[in-house]
Amino acid sequence: MNKTWSVFKHEFLKTVSRRSFILTLILVPLVPAVILWILGNLSDSQSQSLQQVFTGGQPQSALPYGAVDHSGLLTEAPDWVTGGSIVLVPSSEEARLQVQQGKLKGYYEVAEDYLESGRVTLYREDVNPVTGFEQTGVMENLIAYNLLGRNQDLYLRYTNPVSFVLEEVNPAIAETRDTEDPLAFFIPYGVTLFFYMIVFITSSMLLNTVGKDKDNRVMEMLLSSVKPTSLFVGKLTGLGLASLLQLAIWFGAALALLRFSGRTFSLPMDLNFSPALYIYGILFFIVGFVYYGSLMAGIGAMAPNLREGSQSTFMVALPLILTLVSINSLIQMPHGSLATILSLLPPTAPVAMMTRLTIGGVPGWQIGLALGLLALIDVFLIKGVANLFRSQHLLTGSKFSFKLFLRELVRR
Repeated sequence: MNKTWSVFKHEFLKTVSRRSFILTLILVPLVPAVILWILGNLSDSQSQSLQQVFTGGQPQSALPYGAVDHSGLLTEAPDWVTGGSIVLVPSSEEARLQVQQGKLKGYYEVAEDYLESGRVTLYREDVNPVTGFEQTGVMENLIAYNLLGRNQDLYLRYTNPVSFVLEEVNPAIAETRDTEDPLAFFIPYGVTLFFYMIVFITSSMLLNTVGKDKDNRVMEMLLSSVKPTSLFVGKLTGLGLASLLQLAIWFGAALALLRFSGRTFSLPMDLNFSPALYIYGILFFIVGFVYYGSLMAGIGAMAPNLREGSQSTFMVALPLILTLVSINSLIQMPHGSLATILSLLPPTAPVAMMTRLTIGGVPGWQIGLALGLLALIDVFLIKGVANLFRSQHLLTGSKFSFKLFLRELVRR
């Protein structure tokens, strides 16, 4: 126990004192905080000046555009459609003259065969790729209004054609989220990406640590005085606590940023994460880190060098990649068969279950089953990887084989 504690303390202190760890810990929350602070403190004049950088350095003009119709379709240009930004002009010569006199910013020409070709030409004195087509949407609306017989009700229905209503087939598992709110998609999407990255990146630290210790012959010296199980558990818990500390600081910084960034943006009043979600996040991070960290450490123990070990992580990361590929299905159908299976299987549960928990409505027995299965697999993996450490000196220099890795993992 004392040797396990010594290895744990050494790995934890070595990890948190690394320059890369400290920089990542600080910069990840600091960079978005600085950006939001700068945007929040920009005055209106500064914001306008920043916009001018992308619009050619000149203030936006309030001049309208002209519309010259050679097809006979455009007979009206009401202000409630165009907002006064487009006016009808009888001829191209008149439109060109008004542009030269500074009365128009440019003008559109609707081709005579518009119904067949759909061609509309925009003439401007300057060609700016950013603002060159700034009013084309209004012009499209004007053409649509006239094509629909200048019927206001018909035009409004055309521009707002369908209002979809979502109803749950099974009210017992109905969602409480507002599915029309974009955040109902982007918040679970962000949580999925975050847990994918944090689980995979932190577990990869074990591969690097074990691989470097093996390359430097430090592992063989440690095994002469420390039992394989004590050595592996010490490394696993030391790096795991450092990663958990990093996760806690990032979460805390994100919450503080959301709390104090009211001047920059505001979140909906009903967007509140329950304390249970944070607790589940910590639990699934722990069991997920132990699962993937153990596999990464096992690869590091068997691979002849760190480079080959890094190349062999694809098979381990494949379940996480599968979860990421299925992210749309997980968010749109969080209680479907695919989402339920992925959230219960140990390799995909740490990420898939957090996606479903962010949405809500997950039965308690599924959460408990996912945690229980992961915990049992973690115990098995800890014992199996310790076995790899025990036989590491026999495998040094051997070419890595995933089949051999699995065979050694289950050896007693």
